[in-house]
Amino acid sequence: MRPSARLSLLRDRLAIVIVVASMGGAAALLMTPPLVNGLFLLLRDIFGVLFLPFSFLFGMAGQTDHAQVIGHIAGGMETGLLYHPLRMMAAALASTASAVLFVLSRGTGGRAMLAASVAGGLLALWLGGIATGLVLIPGLTIEILYLLYPPPCAVRPPPAPGA
Repeated sequence: MRPSARLSLLRDRLAIVIVVASMGGAAALLMTPPLVNGLFLLLRDIFGVLFLPFSFLFGMAGQTDHAQVIGHIAGGMETGLLYHPLRMMAAALASTASAVLFVLSRGTGGRAMLAASVAGGLLALWLGGIATGLVLIPGLTIEILYLLYPPPCAVRPPPAPGA
């Protein structure tokens, strides 16, 4: 194998690793808040059920001021961390699709897949916000460079007839 071919292969593999790591990290960053928020909501519901028998007993005794305290404890577990869950899930999906399309762009139809990959990365950048954008920038930069300066196709052309 020629040194230039070996360097080109190494460059392609490094680009794939950086794009997949960048886009995967952004998807993980986007999916963490919904998981944590779901855990807090689950804990709030569990503590609400655990306090229910005591609330009933205090109510039978004529004491009603405990309900406010229990309500503040259980209500304080919910965080305002997640405002738009569908937007974050769409950004994570766009980021993942961008990485998959970049990896698949090595075959036929590579230019269109690279363009779709860049579009998915830009959509994830727009939907995810600034913090996600900082994670997406390395992968998105490589995708844009590969779109502007495409490497030679890894698929060999079919042999000419009669050859």
